[in-house]
Amino acid sequence: MKMHIQVVIDNDQGQTYLKELICLDKGTGTEDLVGLSLAESKQLLKQLQISIIQHQAKTYTEAHRCCPDCEKPRSIKGQSEIQYRTLFGIIPVPNQRLYHCQCAASTTQTFSVLNDWLSDHNSPELQYMETKWSSLMSYGLTVDLLKDVLPINDGLNAETVRRHLHQVAKHQDKRLQKTASYLLGCPMEWGQLPKPDKPLTVGIDGGYVRDCRQKKNHFEVIVGKCFSKTQTGKRLGFVQKLEAHPQRRLMHLLNEQGMQANQQISFLSDGGDTVRSLQYIMHPEAEHVLDWFHVTMRLTVLNQFAKGLAQADPVLGKDVTKGLESSKWHLWHGNVKKALDKLEDCTFYLDNENVQYTNRKKFLKQLEEMWTYIDNNRHLIPNYGEKYRYGETITTAFVESTVNEVIAKRMVKKQQMQWSPEGAHYLLQTRTAVLNGELRNHFEEWFPAMKPQRESVRELPMAA
Repeated sequence: MKMHIQVVIDNDQGQTYLKELICLDKGTGTEDLVGLSLAESKQLLKQLQISIIQHQAKTYTEAHRCCPDCEKPRSIKGQSEIQYRTLFGIIPVPNQRLYHCQCAASTTQTFSVLNDWLSDHNSPELQYMETKWSSLMSYGLTVDLLKDVLPINDGLNAETVRRHLHQVAKHQDKRLQKTASYLLGCPMEWGQLPKPDKPLTVGIDGGYVRDCRQKKNHFEVIVGKCFSKTQTGKRLGFVQKLEAHPQRRLMHLLNEQGMQANQQISFLSDGGDTVRSLQYIMHPEAEHVLDWFHVTMRLTVLNQFAKGLAQADPVLGKDVTKGLESSKWHLWHGNVKKALDKLEDCTFYLDNENVQYTNRKKFLKQLEEMWTYIDNNRHLIPNYGEKYRYGETITTAFVESTVNEVIAKRMVKKQQMQWSPEGAHYLLQTRTAVLNGELRNHFEEWFPAMKPQRESVRELPMAA
């Protein structure tokens, strides 16, 4: 049987246009496909898109043919064609070039009618879908996905998707420039603010990505996550050497979580110089805590050396192991001075040429680095045991998972993918926006027409 699918257009003047989109030949045999095939649905969507856009363009052109001042029709110089890229293929749109009316002064003789209406030849929803999926998987796989499910342009390639993602990321950065890098308002008025919500916890850590220009080098990427007991977490990420205002980006993240000036915030980090410079001077109510995970990770390395020492010298190995355990116990309770004393005792035990241990110098070096690490971050070491008993966060394990979620899963650490700093930075902006559930909101802010409008779609009753 033949099935003719048509579109009926009723314009504002009461005129009706009817156009056939596609004719389908459907059978009812067991070998026939039930319903529309994917290829048929693609063809139908593309023809429907062509019909709608071309009719909209025709109506817009007719409405702007006359001069707005004298209302006389403007002369036509010629006609070109715009290739408008959409989710349902490239749509050719006739674009008239008109002469300016003599009643109004103008710097040019002619203008194209549709240049303002179609200023960008890519539809917002196409850019949104490209950006969303290329933030989650490779550019090539994004192209394959869109071509599989939509009548997308056959000429779409990974380079085009990458370029569109960079444009969206740059637009995000411009939006971020409106955010201050410090708390606004008078400090004397902060105490009069309403009672704040639950304390915010902010974890910041760094990762490294292989540089595509300098094959043997890596550049640093900073990743953070902010959450509270009443709100889901939000992420941020940027390339350290490209971000001129990291405090502004972090402040924007805190504002997105509804931060108040009188709200308590806990910053957790590994004590690195880059991370410390970012989290300082951010908030007067902030508490800065050295991550317990990184402390115990370093102590674990020392204990491995101590086990090797115990095999070479059981007595000395027992004394050093006991000293390391005591140092860890003092750090857990926030007693930095005694913890450093215990590390000095371990160093004293090993600072003897007569010790028969092949890795003695390496062990000494690790002990000295541990002592320096604790001493440099002593002001960031609280009473971990007390905070743990009260249910407060003392480790950045949630940030470690964020580093994997933001960097490793997309930049494919196992395959040793190589990135330019600019490309990685732009990808981080769109990827964190997708993971935070904010990308759609950004597009709706830039293109209000993308907001769902239920009144524009009227559902017809189903046939019996």
